[in-house]
Amino acid sequence: MEQPIVYSYTNFRRYLSDWHAWAQEQNPDFNKSEVSRQLGLPRTRSFFTDVLAGRKLTPTFVDRMVGLLGIDRDEARYFRILVRYNQADTPEDRELAFDQLTGMSRVQRTELEQASYRYYRHWWTGAVRAMLATGDFTDDPKPIAQILRPAVTPGQVKEAIATILELGLVERDAKGYLRQTTKMLATPEQSREELVKQLQIQQMQVVQTALMSGDDPDRRVFTNTVAISNEGADLILERVESFRRALRAIVQQDPSPQERVLQISLSLIPLLKKASR
Repeated sequence: MEQPIVYSYTNFRRYLSDWHAWAQEQNPDFNKSEVSRQLGLPRTRSFFTDVLAGRKLTPTFVDRMVGLLGIDRDEARYFRILVRYNQADTPEDRELAFDQLTGMSRVQRTELEQASYRYYRHWWTGAVRAMLATGDFTDDPKPIAQILRPAVTPGQVKEAIATILELGLVERDAKGYLRQTTKMLATPEQSREELVKQLQIQQMQVVQTALMSGDDPDRRVFTNTVAISNEGADLILERVESFRRALRAIVQQDPSPQERVLQISLSLIPLLKKASR
């Protein structure tokens, strides 16, 4: 097993888990209890296990963890920002940390391509890509910015076009119009969950903006708060997954010209803490 590279991760707990597996391969006695001991907690053997399970790292223990990892100054800076990103309490804090992560040049030297980061950075990048299938659009960002909502600037559209061109998600046809390609956006396995989460946060904010922007006869938002059994909850999840499959099939098999761009958001949020066992 090769030593994990921190720049390849967007989840610090996954990085720590892989780092510990690698370290224990070098020294079989270096178990999780030993990690806790070296972090200054000889009487709390489960601390490292709890961190991997979701316990927050305080600034003090971030410092101690950096020392234990034995990483250089730049890697330590990335790790500290990564912890802030994963532990952010608000979308604004998370967004700020995300910007700092994407701005670190070392990321460019790993499989986490900067273009992939930029794609997930803003909700409108995917919206611009979808819009290109509804008409004849060139590199001129103004016509797209004029009809996209919530409102975006021509500069933001220009950046989105540059990103999706770089990723090969669109291409220019013989007349210079931008067309979608069949190539799918792929991100590294260990980063996909966090990158998609960043995009989902942006998309949920689009829903909030739409709800506050006045009446729209084409807008549909459905919410329900229910009490239900575990078996019933499992059935709901099964039906949601079935609907998602049907949704993808409708989009892929739609024989008519594409005329609209929709954002469809489904969420199931538990409102009660799990009972301790």
